[in-house]
Amino acid sequence: MSSLWNARVEEADGARIALRVVAVHPDAGDVPESAVFALRLLADGLDRAAGAPSAARRTDSLSAPGRAGEVVCDLSVTERRNFPFAERAARDSVEAVLRDRGLDPADTAAWRAAFDREWTALWYDPLRVPSAKLTVRLRDAEPVAPLKVGDRWDSAAVG
Repeated sequence: MSSLWNARVEEADGARIALRVVAVHPDAGDVPESAVFALRLLADGLDRAAGAPSAARRTDSLSAPGRAGEVVCDLSVTERRNFPFAERAARDSVEAVLRDRGLDPADTAAWRAAFDREWTALWYDPLRVPSAKLTVRLRDAEPVAPLKVGDRWDSAAVG
């Protein structure tokens, strides 16, 4: 499955962790305000935490079916930017840039290659794609202890 999100730890204070969540694919949609999504996102981060002791056990404790309500005390999604994502408008904007450069859509190969480069660049620009701050407070700090400010990872989390 393709990644939908890039997550970066902005704050880590015991059982409270704040993530900057940035869409990296147009199918990502809005950042879900859901404990299930938050736990899946955190589990992906723990899977990628380099050298984290007992990372598999921590991941299992977060992603066990039906555990979301037991593990998460509360969560919030704030600082939403570029929601909802207007994919058609973004595509039109990319095409306008290409026309301004003098590219002709009739030259299919050149147009497609240039469009793909610009579309990819859009998804690497956090100011142009959907993003939000997801703050999660867990009942226990131990499962997320390996995550540190600055850690980042990609995720296909849904929920």
